[in-house]
Order: sequence, then structure tokens, then C-alpha cells
Amino acid sequence: MSFGPPPSPYNAPAPQPRPRPRGAGRRRAVVGVTAALVLVALAAGLWAYGPGGAGDDSASDGRPVAARQAPDEIRETVETRPSSPEGRMAVSYTETLRTVGQNVPAMGTWATDTVFAKGFGSGLKGFRLGAPEASTPAWDLPLPGPLCAVTRHVSADGRTAVAYAGGGDSPDADPLSLPCDRLAVVDIDTGEKLWDTELPGAGTSLAVNVTMTDGTVAVAWGQGSAAYELTGGKRLWADGAPSACEDKGFAGGRGLLALLSCGDSAAPAYRVEKVDPRTGEAQWTYRVARGVKDVYLVSASPAVVAVAAGDYVVTDLISLDERGERRATIRLDRDHQVLDCDRTFSAVVESCGAIVVGGDRLYLSEEDHIVAFDLATGRPAEKFDAPAGGEMHPLRMSGDELIAFRPGTGLAPDAVVALDPASLKETVLLLFAGGQEVHALDDPALNDILYEHGRVFFAARTVAGPATEGEVGEFDQVAVGVESAG
Repeated sequence: MSFGPPPSPYNAPAPQPRPRPRGAGRRRAVVGVTAALVLVALAAGLWAYGPGGAGDDSASDGRPVAARQAPDEIRETVETRPSSPEGRMAVSYTETLRTVGQNVPAMGTWATDTVFAKGFGSGLKGFRLGAPEASTPAWDLPLPGPLCAVTRHVSADGRTAVAYAGGGDSPDADPLSLPCDRLAVVDIDTGEKLWDTELPGAGTSLAVNVTMTDGTVAVAWGQGSAAYELTGGKRLWADGAPSACEDKGFAGGRGLLALLSCGDSAAPAYRVEKVDPRTGEAQWTYRVARGVKDVYLVSASPAVVAVAAGDYVVTDLISLDERGERRATIRLDRDHQVLDCDRTFSAVVESCGAIVVGGDRLYLSEEDHIVAFDLATGRPAEKFDAPAGGEMHPLRMSGDELIAFRPGTGLAPDAVVALDPASLKETVLLLFAGGQEVHALDDPALNDILYEHGRVFFAARTVAGPATEGEVGEFDQVAVGVESAG
């Protein structure tokens, strides 16, 4: 099997204007696997690294419990420890590419408590979980054209949003040249397309950005932007008027941030705006210092942006307060952090998936540990070490705890752990020997790693076809999932 690479501001706070439409001064719109995963036979406490390991019952009670969420709110799952940390394969998804040199985008990786879903080419497939190894899709949703934008966010009732090229039904059309002009919301559990609409003004755009916040789907395509009700698809606002500023994209989740690029495209001035998702009005504006080459939106709430000052490599992370003023700057050692922000030839700006923000902390991977930074001061706070010679990568927050993935090294298996920043306690959630299928997909800078409802999923963002005619017909691993054997 072969896997290809992904296809394809400093800190000057702005004067605080009164809330205004975003158009003020700019436009307003808004088969099976060749080697199965191996069960790890565990003696009691053998792999319970550090305090609070798998044998510590104190972590099983007293954990934060997720507050009941409205169906259209962005899901915030609080995980509980599985009955057993021993891992077994939950899902294996493969495709067979027959065209030499073909690269197929595999945008989007999602899961609920019952279904794992993956985007691939011009459609999505869903795999039923909780049964013996799932390798046959439970549902298949073909689209008229290729997927061109997705969001990692999922609503509490299991919906997500995707954009695709609606003109893909022409047999002679080049998928890479088709305008990204359609938006749809999909039920992950059933594969049903709940609503579908044409994006206003996006008919000539190849670069589209999609995100979700509570009750709202927001889309930007450079020359404009729009927002829709998650339930039903009613358009809330749209922006397509000519302006000196370009809508680069949005970040969602608990809030909605917009990234704007203004002026000369060769040396743009960047702005970050907090946006009311129901009206499109800017509630505050943060002006990034001139000379910054690129900006990414790490988190909408708390607001954190990543900037490439002086070149195109991220040099600083900047936290902003509730008025859009700079709180602190975290200066980075570019040789050691795993950031996953720069995705070449991609329109996504909410792209720093390897950085996790929760409460008043920001977590990122540095060599053989995860370090937490205080968003108020920018200074290092807690530190979580991996076993000697190993790595550890933050995945997401689970209440007040951090979920992290630790690739196996030597005698230590692959692991998913929960890290408590208050007590520095580590709780093992899953242990497994992933083998080639997992290890080909476990680089967070190139692939998606998702932990949801006690399962971990590893998924390609792009799948590369055969390099030579002799390889035609081999299986290409698109995704692998692991769950508790207990």
C-alpha cells in the first residue's frame, strides 16, 4: 500500500470599534487488511505508565460529565475509561486505485458512537461500529462532484457539513478545475443528505472554507462568505460585495472567527474578526502586524491565532481576550513543535489540528512530551512526558482533561491516554499493537487522528495510487479504527 502527501501577525491590537456589519469598509456577505491489529495481552498494571494508570480506579468515578447539549450545538464529548484498555480492530477501510500516479483526496474524518464516516473522492462512506471488524460500508453517499471542503466539527446529534463541486457530472471535467459551488449537511449515522444548496457567488471559486458553530454553518470562498442554519439550511446572511478585503476563511466550534486578507495579495494586511454567526456582524477586530506572511486560526473560543512572522513557517501563537486584544504571545521553537497548520494548496485556515486549546491552556507536542502554555501569560505550564524515546500528540479536550495519542516504541504499544492538567495524572484509555496499517497513518501532520466514544481512528487525507503498472490492484489503506476489547 502507498500513501501520498497532502494534495496539493504578529501582535498589534486594533482600536475597538462598536459592533458593525462586516461590510463596513469591505463587502458584507457572508477485502480485509493485509495484517490485522494484534490484541495486546496485558498483565495488571504492566502498561499503566505513571500515576493514574489503567489500574487506578479513582479515575473512573468523579470525571467531568458532559452537560446536556441542544441537538444543533457543536458536540463536546466527555470520554469515560473503557472497561478494558486492550485494543482490537473496530474498522478497516481500503480502496483500490488503478491509475498510475493517481492521487485521490480523502477529505473528512468523523465518528459518532455508532458510525465511522470518511470522505473519499466524490463521496462519503459510513461504517457501522460495535460489531466485529467493519470493512464493508453501512452506507455510501455519492456526490455529483468531488469534495472540496469539509469541517471537523460535528453537532450533538451527529451532523456535519461538506462542500463539493456540483458540476462534476461532465465526463470530461477535470476535478481539480471544477468550481466548489455546493454545500450540504449530512447525518453521519444514516448517510442522509439533510439539505443541499448552491453557494452564492462561489461558482468560479476553487478554494472554499467550511466550518460550524452552534446552530450555524459558515462558508468563505475568497470573494465572499455566507452562513446557514444547521437545521434546514436557511441562509442567515451573505457577503459578496466588492471590497479591498478577501474572506480567507472561518474557525468554528464554541464561537466564530473570520480571517481577512486586505490590500496587495503579495504583501497582505491580515485581520481577525469575531463574528456573530446569526447576523454576520463583526463584534471586534484584531489587526495583525504588517509583514506577517501567513495567519491560521487555531481556536475560536478562547481565540488563538498562529502567525508566520518573517517567513511562511509558524513562529508565534497569539491568544486574544474577549475584546480582541492580545493577551499573550507564545514564541515557538520551529525545530521541535508538531503544529500541522500549513496545508499546501488548501483553503482551510482552521488547520492547526495538532494544537489543542482548552480552558486557559494551549497544548502542543515538543519532541518527547506535550507542553501546556498559559494563555494569559504565554509561559509554559504543565508538561507530560512520553516514555523514553517516544512521542506524544494532543488530540482534543475531554472536559478538563486532554486526550493524547502515544505511538508505540520498543516494548511499549501504541496508546491513547487522558492527561489531567490539575493533578498531572495519566489514565490509559486504549493500548494496541497497530502494525503497518496504523503506523502508515499515525503522523498527525499528514493524517487525521480522531478519538471519539472510546475509539481511536487513523485516516489518510490523501491516498496515492500505484507508482507503476505492476502495483495496480493493491489495496490502499484509507482508515483504521481501534476499540476496546472489553
